[in-house]
Amino acid sequence: MRPMKVAVMGGGNASHIIAADLALKGLTVNMFEMERFADSMRTVFETYEIEMSGVAGNGKARLNLVTSDIREAVQEVEIVFIPLPGFAITPYAQILAPHLEEDQIVLIVPGTLGALEFRWALWSSGCRKKVIVGETGGMPFAARVVAPGEVKTFHIRAIVALATIPGNRGDLVYDKVKGLYPFALRKTVIEPAFGHLTPLLHPLGSLLNAGRIERSHGEFYLYKEGMTPSVVKAIEAMDRERLEIGKRLGIQLPTGVDLMVESGYGPRGTLWESLSGSAGLAPVKGPASLNNRYVTEDIPFGLVAWASIGHLVGVATPIMDAVINIGSAIMGMNCWEEGRNLARMGLEGLTLEQALVYLNTGEHPYTEM
Repeated sequence: MRPMKVAVMGGGNASHIIAADLALKGLTVNMFEMERFADSMRTVFETYEIEMSGVAGNGKARLNLVTSDIREAVQEVEIVFIPLPGFAITPYAQILAPHLEEDQIVLIVPGTLGALEFRWALWSSGCRKKVIVGETGGMPFAARVVAPGEVKTFHIRAIVALATIPGNRGDLVYDKVKGLYPFALRKTVIEPAFGHLTPLLHPLGSLLNAGRIERSHGEFYLYKEGMTPSVVKAIEAMDRERLEIGKRLGIQLPTGVDLMVESGYGPRGTLWESLSGSAGLAPVKGPASLNNRYVTEDIPFGLVAWASIGHLVGVATPIMDAVINIGSAIMGMNCWEEGRNLARMGLEGLTLEQALVYLNTGEHPYTEM
């Protein structure tokens, strides 16, 4: 039986490790990067190789194709992996829309409701194919590109939540990918999206340490130094909002501590004990500035998505809202308008009941989706 053929979008840390790891697992891997960014991974374009090292294994991965031709990249592939930041989701949906096929799978790693944004952007771009869009609640690895064509893993995630839109196609996707990573199938994309650690930890951790971050210029350890008891109390208050949203949707979400333990980052205890006892997070240095994904990604494409769902289901989110508003002031943008809001997710104007039908079946009351 021929190996499964997949495509990996982008040329960042996450794209390098997913492409290399899947190739070393025996899959046929195409890698795509937009032409204007191709110089940043010129070595990979020239050699078709990525050297992988670290805790997830070592080896030289040979890719099937490295290209800036999107049609060529996704032709006859079973799964398109998108391990990219939130701002890239709609642009990638737009360039992929003419080339995706019926029942082809797109997997956003991680998602934070990026699957909803991607699916709505496909529809808005004229794609009427029944594409299955999935997302995960985190990356399987923590990894960094350490040199041209070389990527190193620092941490392996214990559990990776997975779901699809429509939710009733999740079994099909899970059967294809269950042997690749420790995936745990969930009913709808709400569960992995609200089980993603970074929007919970990064925004408040960064904003409440803003002075230290800007003065230190990178000589700062967010988890070791910045996660003080008072900072953790604020994070716990936001965590209660997240859990209440889940409860309103009939979902018992894992607590922040549960997420730390499930991801393999921290021991069981209070959230303070789990963070302060984290062997994996303590050595992580930075961020070097507030112009960092901890703020620029996790607020507009993480917390805005969470708070918007909260507003849809009638849950007050004063802590999330405050962080979004302060983050908007710091970034000089309106995160509510430019982030992953209800309109971008295709949920604007829907009742809770209509939203639940859409999440489960993919049937949208205002379109033929």
